[in-house]
Amino acid sequence: MKARLLAVLVVFSLLAGAQPVAAEQVTGQPELSLSVQDNRIAPGERSTLNIAVTNDGSLDRGGPAALEQRIKTARGVSVTVLDEQINAPIEVRSGTVTLGSLPDGSVAAASFRLETGESLEPGTYEIPVEVAYSYTRSADYSESLSPPGYSDVNYADSFRRETMTVELVVEREPRFEVVPGETDPVVAGDTGTLRFDLENVGTETARKATVSLSTQSDDLFFGQPSQPRGSQSVFVEELAPGERHSVAVQVGASASLSPGSYPVAVDVAYETPDGLNGQSETLSTGVRVESERTFDVRNLSTSAFRVDEGEATVRATVVNTGAAAAQNVVVRVQGPQPLQATGPEAAVGDLGPGESADATFTFAVPADAEPGSLSLSFAVEYENADGDLRRLDEPIRRGVTLEPERDTFEVVDVNTSVTAGGEGTLAVTVRYNGEQPISNANAKVFVNDPLSSADDGAFLGSFEPGETRTAEFSVAASGTAMAKQYPASVEVRYDDASGNSKLADGLQFGVPIGAASGGLPIGYVGAGVGVLVLAGGVFVWQRQRD
Repeated sequence: MKARLLAVLVVFSLLAGAQPVAAEQVTGQPELSLSVQDNRIAPGERSTLNIAVTNDGSLDRGGPAALEQRIKTARGVSVTVLDEQINAPIEVRSGTVTLGSLPDGSVAAASFRLETGESLEPGTYEIPVEVAYSYTRSADYSESLSPPGYSDVNYADSFRRETMTVELVVEREPRFEVVPGETDPVVAGDTGTLRFDLENVGTETARKATVSLSTQSDDLFFGQPSQPRGSQSVFVEELAPGERHSVAVQVGASASLSPGSYPVAVDVAYETPDGLNGQSETLSTGVRVESERTFDVRNLSTSAFRVDEGEATVRATVVNTGAAAAQNVVVRVQGPQPLQATGPEAAVGDLGPGESADATFTFAVPADAEPGSLSLSFAVEYENADGDLRRLDEPIRRGVTLEPERDTFEVVDVNTSVTAGGEGTLAVTVRYNGEQPISNANAKVFVNDPLSSADDGAFLGSFEPGETRTAEFSVAASGTAMAKQYPASVEVRYDDASGNSKLADGLQFGVPIGAASGGLPIGYVGAGVGVLVLAGGVFVWQRQRD
């Protein structure tokens, strides 16, 4: 009997251990809070509002860990800034941000784009933020002796929407704007002036401000091309709210920089009236770069450009082919040796884009120069808008032809009535081949045996280029002269256009001598006498033999 009772008790105990023994409940809720790490904003700017959402859930009654975690988790969390309830010029440019589930002890960030108006006053602003989420307010379960230690769980879910606030602060501080000035375009390879006004649009005075400028391109620089710098600083002693300070710095561009607009960053470091140091946001302005100044030399022509010429002239047209004006343009020419530029420089004045001017240069060409093609080098220098002297990096080269030497005068006609044993007039016609009028021309003739001249000079007067004059001389031919041409020459001394005395000599020509007129010429008579004498001698010699 006792054994049967013991068996029943054991079976009952086993059955009791396999069934739930009691009903339990876990209750609590998520606890969300909002915070902003950097809550400072400024008037007239675009910024990002980063709201940190923290869940620090709480329990009213605890239980299994998994059920507690569910109770304290916020699910489907969404965050919305209620900008329509903000009584200030603050606008939210992004909508609701969804964060998903937020377990206990976790933090998630919701970011919103803000725009503030220029009229936003310093102060503290309460910004309403709506947070909505789902959660489980309670979990009913039955304890169990088998893992996980509970069963028959029933959840009671709920939805919560609540409005919280975050604080945004507008401090009294200097703020700056760059107001562009009348900055002329910078020509590549040159310098110009960057001008702008720095305005304090904030609510506090900036003192001991350092305005730092920096370029974003190695080919855009501050200062002179010989010492380019990538940055430039300007000091401003004090700048009160609403005040402006004019900034003007020299800026340049390398010749290789392409045309376009290039940014210049502006940063302002300052001190507040309380002695605190501050730093502005990076502002920007710009520099417009235009194509490099270029020139061309066109319509090249020469005059008397030949060997052994003291007044060889080169004429050309200088053209500004660039996009910017050039002031006080000067062109210098240089030729190869042994040419000597006696007038190497021509000042052509100011040239706007597309404008041109004529230039004249003179050379002295020595007698040992070789005629043919040669290259002239034209160097161009000018002043920019700031009066700085600039030069083209490379000279402009143009080809010309050096003509062979040409006599100033040439004999174009010879006429004479001189015969053997007689005298007469020798008329020599000469042409002036020079480029400028001359005056006081005198000719002198030179003859040799059998010719002679008792009157070897003739006055020719003035000549225009290409004009001819005839000089007449009295000459005589000896009786032994034969009927043929005999060499002679003439020289011409004259005054050039500048009044300098010049000599053109060695003008060769031939003088034709005619046969003697009437009777036998003396030569023939002499020859006849010789024949008779020879015949008489032969006759006497023959008689003596006989």
